[in-house]
Amino acid sequence: MSTLLIRHGETRWNAAGRIQGWAPVPLSDRGREQAAQVGSALAADDGVDRIVCSDLRRTHETATAIAEAIGIDVETDPRLRERDFGVFQGLSSATFFERHPDFDLLEAGTDALSTAPESGESWTAVRERVRAAAADVVGRPGTTAVVTHVNPIRLLVGERRGLDPIRSLTELSFANCSVSEIAGGEVIREDDTPWS
Repeated sequence: MSTLLIRHGETRWNAAGRIQGWAPVPLSDRGREQAAQVGSALAADDGVDRIVCSDLRRTHETATAIAEAIGIDVETDPRLRERDFGVFQGLSSATFFERHPDFDLLEAGTDALSTAPESGESWTAVRERVRAAAADVVGRPGTTAVVTHVNPIRLLVGERRGLDPIRSLTELSFANCSVSEIAGGEVIREDDTPWS
C-alpha cells in the first residue's frame, strides 16, 4: 500500500504570492501543463489505483488531468482542502505576518496554531480534518494518489518525519505538482517534480 501526495498545479495566485485558502482559483496555463505531465508520468508507471482530491477548483482540475491520463475516475473529499483563511484570502503572503503577527507561527508559537481568522479556521482544525482524511486513504489497498494543497502535505509529511506542526508548516516546502510518497508509514519520496 502506498499513498502519493500531489500538490495541485500552479495558479496565477501562486505566481503572484497571494493567499488562496478556499478561493475558487483555477489553474494557470503552466499549472495545466504541470498536471498533464504528472498524469503522463504516473500513467507510464501504471501503478495508481485511485485518485482522491480536495474539492477545491485547482485540485479538482489537477486530479482530473491526472485521472484522464491514467484512465480512472476522481473521488473528492472536502477534508483535503487547504486551510480556510477567511477574510485573509487574496492578501499578499509576502507582507501578511508583518500586518498580522498573531498568525505568525515562528513569533506566536502554539497560540498561532489555535488562532482562527475571521470566517476561517485554525491550524489545529486543519490538522485534525486532514489527518482523518489521510487515515481513510492509507488503509486502502494498492496505490492512492491524493491531490491536495501545500499545507495538508506539509502536515502529513512532517508528522511522518517526526516534526511538530509548527516545524512542519514552517520548514517544509513542496512545489506545485510535486509528488511525495508514503509507504508503510514512512516518507519514501518527497517533493519530486516529474514534470521538470
